[in-house]
Order: sequence, then C-alpha cells, then structure tokens
Amino acid sequence: MELASQNGIGVVALRNANHWMRGGSYGWQAAEKGYIGICWTNALAVMPPWGAKEYRIGTNPLIVAVPTTPITMVDMSCSMYSYGMLEVHRLAGRQTFVDAGFDDDGNPTRDPATVEKNRRLMPMGFWKGSGLSIVLDMIATLLSNGESTATVTEDKDDEYCVSQVFIAIEVDRLIDGKTKDEKLNRIMDYVRTAERADPEVAVRLPGHEFTQILADNKANGIPVDDTVWAKLQSL
Repeated sequence: MELASQNGIGVVALRNANHWMRGGSYGWQAAEKGYIGICWTNALAVMPPWGAKEYRIGTNPLIVAVPTTPITMVDMSCSMYSYGMLEVHRLAGRQTFVDAGFDDDGNPTRDPATVEKNRRLMPMGFWKGSGLSIVLDMIATLLSNGESTATVTEDKDDEYCVSQVFIAIEVDRLIDGKTKDEKLNRIMDYVRTAERADPEVAVRLPGHEFTQILADNKANGIPVDDTVWAKLQSL
C-alpha cells in the first residue's frame, strides 16, 4: 500500500514464503484503506488439471477486494471446495452442496472424505478453474523468481517455499470519491435487486457477510468444531 500511495499501484512478489493462513485478510486490509487489493499464492499440487487423473496443480487461492461499504471481496481457491471446507463438511457428517471432486473411478462425488483422501478435487468452473490455477502459478513464479507448484511438489517434502503476489491500486488517483461511490453503489444495487430464486434468501454479494460474522465472533467467540476443540484440549 505504501508503494501504491506513492505510485498509484504497488506490486510485491514474495518467494520462499509459507502458508499465508487467511489470505483474505490482506485484501481486506487494502480495501479498508480505500485500495483495490489483489493477491494470490501458488501451492502444493493437490488437484488434477482438467482431463487428468493425477494431481498436478494447486488450489492457488485468489483474493480480490474492492473498497465498497461494506467491503466486497472474493476469497476463493481455484477448486470448487478448499480442503478446509471439505474438512468442515466431513466433521459435520454431511455431503458437500455441489460436486466437490471425483471418486476413484472418475465419477463426480460430493463425499468430502473421498476427495480428501484421493486428492481429486473438482476445479472451479471445470476447465476454467484449472486454467486459472495454472496461469496464477506461472505469474507468481515469474514475478518472484521463485518456486512453482511443480518444484514445490517435486523438490520439497511439504508445502513451503511457495510464491505469492500482492497488488494494491489507489482508486482515488483514477476517479473522485463521489463518482466512485455512485458507480459502486449502482453496481451493488443492480445486483441486490435481482428477483430472488428463493424469496427467503437474499441475493448475495461476495464478502458482505463478513462484517456480521466478525461482529458475532467478537461478541460471542469464535465457533470451533467439537472434535477439533477436543483435540486442542488434549494437547
């Protein structure tokens, strides 16, 4: 953000990095200060490229945050489900809501335990998620002069030495605040006022639920699965 405040845009690429935990935090920090935040990381191969059986590409999470009120943010992996969400569904004893991956025979499955075990995740948008994962890996590797998904997977004994990219764009250099707010509010209102598929379920804008989740967690504590909590207490 310091580079963006000086130049209008700041791009930082890291090599030899580790898991960034909740990547959305970085995009959120940028948007809170009025910047567009874009960041992603490559990762260990845990997903087959489209048309393959073997896992050769990473989920390579991508974050895009826009300074709206509340903040609009996409925080997603390039797979239909992250491994973290597969675990959430498995611990809750439920199937995923849509196909999460492929079983050992190559058939689509919603069983989280099967996909966790065989690492045959379904790419987000099928071939589109597969392609996005590959180009994000390429760009992060080149900009950082660091490791790729291929080298992390083949040359390391775990997921470390990954490559990451962080971009901040100072919107106020391009457009005045009043016009910016008018344009963003027009977009959000246009989306929100679409006819609902279910009258009881509001049309969702990405990231808008986080403000309420944050408030609930601050007031009531962070919810933890009973099985996970029992393991923590046993340490």
